[in-house]
Amino acid sequence: MTRVQIPAYTDRWMMGDRFGDLIKVTRSRAAVAGVRAALLTSADKSHGVEVAHVKLDNSGKTVRVILADCEVFDG
Repeated sequence: MTRVQIPAYTDRWMMGDRFGDLIKVTRSRAAVAGVRAALLTSADKSHGVEVAHVKLDNSGKTVRVILADCEVFDG
């Protein structure tokens, strides 16, 4: 499994649930990514955005965040 830290702009990060396992990566159309992608990320939005599905450690919840904003850890 790939370990990631989710971006600081999420509510879960603010609650202390910051790390988790990357479950899968999907691609979202640019129109669907919409305002959040345009405002909060520097990712290239012209061809859509890669969305990371991350299962968080503390809560066990799965959240969807923009992959380019995640910090990926090896191992």
